[in-house]
Amino acid sequence: MKSELQAKWWQKPLAKSVGLHLALVLGLFISTLSFWPKPTEIMLSSEAGLSADAPPPPPPAPVEAVAIDKQALEQRVAEIKKQQDDTRKAEEKRIRDLERRAKEAENSRTAEEARLKRVAEEKRKADAAAQASRQAAAEAKKVQEAEAAKARAAEQQRLAKEQERKKAEEAAKAAEAKRKAEQAALAKAQAEREQKAREEREQAERERMIQEQLAAEAEARRRARSQQAVTEVQRYTAMISDAIDRNLIKDESTMRGRTCRVNIRLATNGFVTSVNVISGERVVCDAAVRAVNRAGTLPMSADPDVYNQLKDITLTVAPEFR
Repeated sequence: MKSELQAKWWQKPLAKSVGLHLALVLGLFISTLSFWPKPTEIMLSSEAGLSADAPPPPPPAPVEAVAIDKQALEQRVAEIKKQQDDTRKAEEKRIRDLERRAKEAENSRTAEEARLKRVAEEKRKADAAAQASRQAAAEAKKVQEAEAAKARAAEQQRLAKEQERKKAEEAAKAAEAKRKAEQAALAKAQAEREQKAREEREQAERERMIQEQLAAEAEARRRARSQQAVTEVQRYTAMISDAIDRNLIKDESTMRGRTCRVNIRLATNGFVTSVNVISGERVVCDAAVRAVNRAGTLPMSADPDVYNQLKDITLTVAPEFR
């Protein structure tokens, strides 16, 4: 590596600078040589074409001047050499510095390459880890989605079962309500049957009592027949009139002097089967109809002949006031 650097250092800007300085030093040296004193030429008489009688040459004063210039030149050359040595040393130092910096740069480059390799390796490992992480995340997501799908399916099944349970409970409640309603209806029907039976028994008891009363009245009428000079029909007619009068609600302000004719149909026991108004004042007629219905059963003779005369009887209701 060092040989390659030394072989190519001249191709760099620093090498060009060194070459330029050397060229300047060389030019300075050549210019210094131009000041070098030319040697004094001594012309012989024969060469100068002078005669023997010619005067002798001047004294050798210029020799001293030449010696002075040579001294200055030597001093100047020494200075130039020193400058060249200094320049060379400085250049060598700079070259050493350049080589050192180049080595440091090479070391830095090598370290940087190593660092880049480490970074690349770390990146490769990080990419591989990231890829593995993404793959693991994808697998985890698939598992999560599968679990979520299972959870949704389980939730749907749970909701379906819950709905079925609610429907079953509602059906059971409806069945229970229906059973209770049927029991209530049966209980009500039983109570109604019992009530009807009681009413029938009471009605039978009333009819029995009426029959007993009628029998007693008939006996009384029989005993009274011998005592009174009225016919049986007249007596029962009077009794029927009395019964209606007893149940008649009277209002003197509206009924005084007013009458009503009503037709009454009776059963063999005197039970009123119908009552109809024939004519008369309405206020009296309404009161008479209510009185007949209120009585319910009117006196009736056990004698079939008397009954035949009284079973369809028409009476005149005339309220009496004292």
